[in-house]
Amino acid sequence: MEVTEVTKFLAETTPFDELDTAQLQELARQMSVYYVRGGEEVNTDSNRLMIVRTGVFSLYSDQQQLLTKLQSGDFYGYQQLLTDLSDQDTLLCDEDGLVYWLSAEGFQQVRYQYKNIDLFFQRLFGRRLHQYKAQSTNRFTLKIIDVAKARKVSISPDATVQQAAAMMTEHRVSSLLVEQQQKLVGIITDRDLRSRVVAEGLAAESKVSEVMTNKPFTIELHAYLFEAVQLMSQHNIHHLPVLRDEQLFGMITATDVIRAQQDHPVYLIGEIHRQHSDDGILQCASQILHLSQSLSSQQVPAHEASHVLTTVTDALTQSWIKLAIQRLGPPPCVFTWLGFGSQARMEQGLNADQDNALLLEKEPEGAIAQYFEQLAKIVCDGLNECGIVYCPGNIMASNPELRLSLKGWSKQFARWIQTPTPEALLKSSIFFDLRPIYGSKSLFNALQQDILARTTDKAVFLYHLSHNALKGTPPLGFFKTFTLERDGKQKKGLDLKKRGLILITDLARIYSLSKGISAINTRQRLMQLAQQKVMDAKDSQNLLDAFDVLAQLRWDKHQHDIAQGHEASNLLDPAVLSGLQRHQLKDVFEVINQAQSQMKYRFCREL
Repeated sequence: MEVTEVTKFLAETTPFDELDTAQLQELARQMSVYYVRGGEEVNTDSNRLMIVRTGVFSLYSDQQQLLTKLQSGDFYGYQQLLTDLSDQDTLLCDEDGLVYWLSAEGFQQVRYQYKNIDLFFQRLFGRRLHQYKAQSTNRFTLKIIDVAKARKVSISPDATVQQAAAMMTEHRVSSLLVEQQQKLVGIITDRDLRSRVVAEGLAAESKVSEVMTNKPFTIELHAYLFEAVQLMSQHNIHHLPVLRDEQLFGMITATDVIRAQQDHPVYLIGEIHRQHSDDGILQCASQILHLSQSLSSQQVPAHEASHVLTTVTDALTQSWIKLAIQRLGPPPCVFTWLGFGSQARMEQGLNADQDNALLLEKEPEGAIAQYFEQLAKIVCDGLNECGIVYCPGNIMASNPELRLSLKGWSKQFARWIQTPTPEALLKSSIFFDLRPIYGSKSLFNALQQDILARTTDKAVFLYHLSHNALKGTPPLGFFKTFTLERDGKQKKGLDLKKRGLILITDLARIYSLSKGISAINTRQRLMQLAQQKVMDAKDSQNLLDAFDVLAQLRWDKHQHDIAQGHEASNLLDPAVLSGLQRHQLKDVFEVINQAQSQMKYRFCREL
């Protein structure tokens, strides 16, 4: 790569245009260049900063909504670098182009070294968050009125700065509204006192009007809270006067905004990653229930709420692993912590248990076996204390049978595929949905590619897998009446998970394995099946709609159970539903019936 060309480009690109030539050359040496063809999807999983040199790129949300177009001088990847959170975005190249990649280490170094560059990306992240919220509906729709209090501490512009300082101290505030004839004319903050009075050597008798900020930005009482975030980020301000019907109501500060958004997963997950002790992680985990209630009250769709809860579980898992490594020392070999089942699919509910394992670079023998036995115990015990309870079937990394090398796991999957015994088929519904939670992604990719190569177009295995999945049926009788069942406590109802969601999950998994589709999330699988014409687009959409209806009913049921002081249950009494909901639920079960008939015809008829 030509360093001179990169240096010249950076010198014309904000915020790097503030650096001198030597600094730019040093930064350029840390970058790599990549050519992207039109129509190519850019890998957004990598933890690095992308800078667009040429070309046009479309950024889509996980709901396939167009968020923005990236062109020369635009960036992607800073959100993950700033928060440790990865987006589920899709970045597509519209026109052939060149991109520069800056490693995570290089990005963090330049941020810490140059505060203006750090501030630039923090503001960019604020605008990105605002943009995503604007594209979504009913997401965290707090308003200023939910946060701001009817309290205004004001001072006259003719008062002295000494009087202003005394008033701030008396009322324990960091800013004052400056009023004249009951109209807002300015604002004075503790930072103004430092930078415009003390630093400039002004006398304590100086007038407030000499140092205040004239005509400050304001916000209406009924504006959305994220609008305040946007305004503060864009203009690097920490205090916003609040107006009600153009009259002064009070003040909102950056601290108020942060405190009000503690329920936002970005803050909770960031807090989890900052913990270095058992108590700190457990304290964060105690907020999960409150977070779920907030998601429910904000009417976040069930599939998004499940995604958020799974991301929190991922963060807790990663923090326990880091804590274990801190105690045990560096691992003796490369490894990957695997998540199975609902965690792998990003579909966890409030009553999820653990499903995990370890994939090792080397055979688990001697010191290696001893190290990972201890690590697994720390992590699994920690997750259990966090409320993600032990798996009743012992599908956990603490089970020595689930701590295997790549060769060991490959043999295990080969055995299940070649000899699909009832036990193997039962395990297939769990182990064939897997995702790396921590550690080497290349090790995981090798295993996943091996699995998909073994399952693609394997008629016998797919026959047995389909035949086993078809043993579960929707709870709908001959005359389209609901078939109720009892749980261990003798309560009657419809099992939304076992007789609904799992049936769709099984369908999506079997079709995906048959064609080597690597997606794990059920909704993504169904969309890719339609895109690749493995499944009829209308059938795929019907299953998507059915999945969302069942997921929403289950999510609402869990919230209701918890509000009543009960354990979250998947058993729903249809008597509590409206006539319209019952009719919709019958349609959902009929969609599953038809999809199962098509799967039977496709995978079972020849054998």
